[in-house]
Amino acid sequence: MPTNNVLQWLDGRGWLIFSGASEAGSDIRATALERAAADGGVAYVWIGDDAAKAEIQGDELLDDFESLGAPSGYMVNVLTEDDDTIRDRLSEASVIVVGGDATISTIRSALLGAAAEGIQAAFENGAVVLVEGTGIVLFGSWLLLETEILTAGMEWLNNALMLPGVTSVAQSIEAQEILRGQPAAIAVGIGAGSALALGPDGELEVWGQGQVTIAFGSHYTI
Repeated sequence: MPTNNVLQWLDGRGWLIFSGASEAGSDIRATALERAAADGGVAYVWIGDDAAKAEIQGDELLDDFESLGAPSGYMVNVLTEDDDTIRDRLSEASVIVVGGDATISTIRSALLGAAAEGIQAAFENGAVVLVEGTGIVLFGSWLLLETEILTAGMEWLNNALMLPGVTSVAQSIEAQEILRGQPAAIAVGIGAGSALALGPDGELEVWGQGQVTIAFGSHYTI
């Protein structure tokens, strides 16, 4: 498991990039493409509560990446396609982009299982995984549902509580409560226009506007 100070993340030969929001034409998207291997396509996963709207937004996502010079890409509908197809189409990609405007519960249901397995297989083989907006909450050890129930995440970033759109963890009441209840937790806030990028050899980089903040539970003495 790669480590940089207290942050530990999933083993893999690729890059794991958490962006605070989906932004067309952003430097974050362009830089993510620069880190990708030359071979392989781009798999796009866009999750929405409204299927028709999600299809339009997914096409816009694909068009934006193509305008940035991305190789040929394809959409993967993790809500409707069968598990084998989802797993195979994701695992063969060199870049995977995960975005959406759905609720946390919808994104969680969509990604757990075959989608997560396919994304992990690609990442382990060297793919760049760019997760934008709400979807980043799934990749920590804990996540807070809309019902304010704290539940387990996928644990790609060990002990983390991921907070998209948050520029100051100290100002998040929910984060402070979770840090008090989970002393080993690490709250990671990533503002819109900013990203946290984690590399295969322990690289930790902050992209974009640099609005990435980290707060620690009482377990840590820093």
